[in-house]
Amino acid sequence: MRLFIAFLVICCVGCSQSSRYQFSLKGNIEGVKYGTVFLMTPGDSSIVLYKTDLEGGKFELKGELDEPRQVILKVNRRQTYFFMDGTNMEIYCPYSALSDKHIKGSPANNLAAEYDKLAQEGYYKEFNQLMNEYKELLDVGDQKAADEKMTQALKMDDKRFELTRNFVKQHPDNMYSAYISGIVKEESYEKGKELYDLLTPKIQASFYGRLLKQQTEALAVSALGVPCPDFTATDESGNKVSMASQKGGIMVLDFWASWCGPCRQEMKNLREQYAEFKDQGVRFMSISLDDSVEKWKKACEEEQIPWISVRDDNGWSKSEIRKLFGIQAIPFIVLLDKDGNIVAKNIRRNSLREKILELLQK
Repeated sequence: MRLFIAFLVICCVGCSQSSRYQFSLKGNIEGVKYGTVFLMTPGDSSIVLYKTDLEGGKFELKGELDEPRQVILKVNRRQTYFFMDGTNMEIYCPYSALSDKHIKGSPANNLAAEYDKLAQEGYYKEFNQLMNEYKELLDVGDQKAADEKMTQALKMDDKRFELTRNFVKQHPDNMYSAYISGIVKEESYEKGKELYDLLTPKIQASFYGRLLKQQTEALAVSALGVPCPDFTATDESGNKVSMASQKGGIMVLDFWASWCGPCRQEMKNLREQYAEFKDQGVRFMSISLDDSVEKWKKACEEEQIPWISVRDDNGWSKSEIRKLFGIQAIPFIVLLDKDGNIVAKNIRRNSLREKILELLQK
């Protein structure tokens, strides 16, 4: 019986050890002989996972984590992010050029480099060109042509999604596919769900797979076709205004802040559309995510917003309204149909106008 119990203990320990991710990372950093090497979690509250001494420019880190994930490698004062999912990894590079591109032995890190190259050629090159042309047109005062360039640039998001979807289809069994899906889905429940469903069960159950699922499910409350979630904000006179009290007719919700230059620029386009559609029953509401009441009111005075203008009392960082719509960046515009259902999110410029015209024709 004692031998049997001992055997069970050994088996349990073996199972416990094998369920954790074990790794080794060796390095040879040129240009620096001594110091300390850290392996840390990313984020504002970074945690040191492992550390070791740098001797003659060389180091070796061995350990285990709950599962593979992105980490920070810090050598003295320099650091780089990389995806760590290899068993035996290496990094050989000059100290001045410490970068994830020198990591060898990580399938996820290799895939990240492949995706970056693909995205650069298939998305960023054209997007950046359109944005440069947009700025040039603004500088010469051609607002109409600038709006068209911005519209084209915004539509590039669909191209990036298409590129990413095809990429995930080809690499469904790598944690980087889950990671990049979480970024490219942006504020879209539909995109998040489609990308998540492409992943293998193993990757769905991984750290980034679970995170993608959690973020996507949180967006279900503001998915396309569902009623706009209710929220309450404060107008310039200090009155509480609920979203429920504003429903009825096509409505444009403009999320902005005084410190957001592109938001202030977007106001110019919204003014034109307001003038065009206000007599057709289309209403507008600007929701500020300013932390400062004073700065918001000053911006309202400068902009002379002709439609209802309110502010989230919690500002940007603590905004529950922002979480409802999954807003990561502003300007952010949501379009509601006459029944108060969400028909478009993060829609701007000419695309917004086209969608409003489509709703008016129904």
